[in-house]
Amino acid sequence: MDAGEKDSGVVWYLGTFTWCSGRGVGGWMWYGSNMSSRVLSGRRRVFPAKAVPVVVPGYQLTFDMAGLPYWEPGFGTIQPAEPRGARGGTGATDCQVGEPLHCVAFLITRHELERIIDTEGGAGNPNFGYRLATVECTSYDGVAMRGVTLVNTERVATGLHPSPRYHGILMQGAVEHRLADEYIARLGRVQPYVPKTAGQRAAKYIAAALYAPLVLPTAVFGLCALAFGAKTPRAVGTYNEWATRLVWLIHDCVLAPVFGRGA
Repeated sequence: MDAGEKDSGVVWYLGTFTWCSGRGVGGWMWYGSNMSSRVLSGRRRVFPAKAVPVVVPGYQLTFDMAGLPYWEPGFGTIQPAEPRGARGGTGATDCQVGEPLHCVAFLITRHELERIIDTEGGAGNPNFGYRLATVECTSYDGVAMRGVTLVNTERVATGLHPSPRYHGILMQGAVEHRLADEYIARLGRVQPYVPKTAGQRAAKYIAAALYAPLVLPTAVFGLCALAFGAKTPRAVGTYNEWATRLVWLIHDCVLAPVFGRGA
């Protein structure tokens, strides 16, 4: 199946679960938290017409999408795969031995695709957060497909780990959609970040105290926009990105040297 097929009007969107769309229904391929129906349908109000497990050669899952240190250090994104045998720059990737990415392709509408883009990092701003990218993939039964997925616009950080919460959602989605057992096992070997020292636990609340006043107004705005079906302005995503970068700058220069790393 091809994302560019005009007759059928369908496209697949790929990601740690992502997708793409055509005239009516579209496909989206998910590799991260959107693999979980609890997140995709429950939180984003997206109800795919079809879900297909796929393999994406040449890519690997990393957690280099920076979140909030000590709380949600890294979110999922995909990057070109490292050579087989490479130790890797993240230490948290699920594909460090050169194995391909596994994810789920979802069949969705264009409106649902726009909703996902609007509620993901960056709010659709191509310069920050996630952007759409076209990738080639193959379903488990051997059907070649082309779809779109969300990837990080720039690799701001490496070596980040997911939180136990986020890692649990990924595992739940992978099991729910029956990804290959060996891939689930590799995903299970990813080490979530857990504060281990008293200093790291203290810094966790310092980071939250710094971050909350910066993003609370835009978070409320975004929730209201989602509730009323309005599109979140790109300026909101841009502001949130710079607020996140500011907190990470404070982490790297002050919190990490004093209390220990939060990633």
